[in-house]
Amino acid sequence: MEVEDWQSMGPIAPLYRELKSLDLLENIAELDAFGFTVVPPEKVGDAAFHERMRAALDGVIEWRFGAPQANGSSWRDANQIFRLILWEDEAFESLVLNPAGLGLVQYLLGPNCILSLCDGWIKGPGEARTPIHQDNWDFSRKANAPEPNSANFNYLLTDYSADDGAISFVPGSHKWRRPPTPADIKYWDDRAHPIEAPAGSMVIWGDLTWHGSFPRRVTGERLMILGTFNRPFMQTQEPFRQTVTDAALRRNPIRFAGLMDAYGAFPFGKDDIDAERLAVNVNSGMTETTKYRSLFDTEPAGDAVSRRPDYAYDEFDRDRWEAGKTARLERSEQRTKTADV
Repeated sequence: MEVEDWQSMGPIAPLYRELKSLDLLENIAELDAFGFTVVPPEKVGDAAFHERMRAALDGVIEWRFGAPQANGSSWRDANQIFRLILWEDEAFESLVLNPAGLGLVQYLLGPNCILSLCDGWIKGPGEARTPIHQDNWDFSRKANAPEPNSANFNYLLTDYSADDGAISFVPGSHKWRRPPTPADIKYWDDRAHPIEAPAGSMVIWGDLTWHGSFPRRVTGERLMILGTFNRPFMQTQEPFRQTVTDAALRRNPIRFAGLMDAYGAFPFGKDDIDAERLAVNVNSGMTETTKYRSLFDTEPAGDAVSRRPDYAYDEFDRDRWEAGKTARLERSEQRTKTADV
C-alpha cells in the first residue's frame, strides 16, 4: 500500500514512511504487541557514533565521580542515575535526535513530544536492582488511558544480559492499563523477561509497560543513557527549557528547539498566549495537524530559533491588546468586503 499524506493522519504518515526507510516497521509491531522493542546497534548508528557516545559518558562519570577502579568494584551495590547530562557533551544532543530512537518515540507520543529526561545510569555488581514498575505518573485515575503519556529509550553502552543486570519487561503488560500491585512486583521481579542485547542497542517502550532490572552478578559496570520524552502538555522532569542556550538551539535542527519546549504555549500570564512565538511552529504546537519535521533534518536552525523570553507573567500590556483588537477588526472588515463582492 502506498502511504500518502492523508489529511486525517496529520504528520503520522510521513513519520511512518521514514520509519519504514529505517527498517523499523517490525519494531512498531513489537511496541504494539509486547510493549517494548530493541533496535540493534547498526540501526542506531555506525561504529564512530557508538564510540563517541561511550567516550562522552565515560567523561561525565570521571568528571562527576572520579575514574572507576580497574578491578570493577567501584560501583558495588550501586544502581546510580546521574541527572541532566545533556549539556556536558554535544554528543548527547545528537543522541536525543537519533532517527531510530526519536522516530519510535514519536510514533508512541506524536511528533510534537518534548524531552523530559536525559540521564546517565551506572550499575555495579551486587544486589542493587530496579523493582517492577511503570512510568505512568497519572495517579488520578484507577485505570490508565490506552495511549502512553511518555516514552523512553535506553541506549546501551555495555552488553546486556540477566547476569549483567539488564533491564527486564513483563511482555503485554502495557495492555493491562494499570500499575503493578505489591503482589505483582514480588511475583514479576524474577520472572520478567531480561533484555539480551549488545552495546549500541536501543531499548524503547511506553510508560504503560511494566519493567524493572536484575541484580548484576559479574564485576565491572553496566552503562547506559536514558532519554524520556513527554506529550507537550506535561511538565518535564528536567528543566531543558530553562537550561538550553541559544548556541545549542542554533547548532541543532529546528526539531531540537521543539524537544526543549522553547516555543511551548504554557504557562499563560495576564497577556495570554504568545501567538507570534507559537506561530513559528518548531514543535507542531499542541496538535498534530501542522508541519512535520523530518528525522533526517540535520540543518542547523541558526537564527531561526531562540530561547524562551523571560515573560512578565503578572503584567498586562494594554497597548498590545489594543493593537490586537485593531487587527481583528481590520480582518473582520476585510472578510465582510470580500463576502459582499
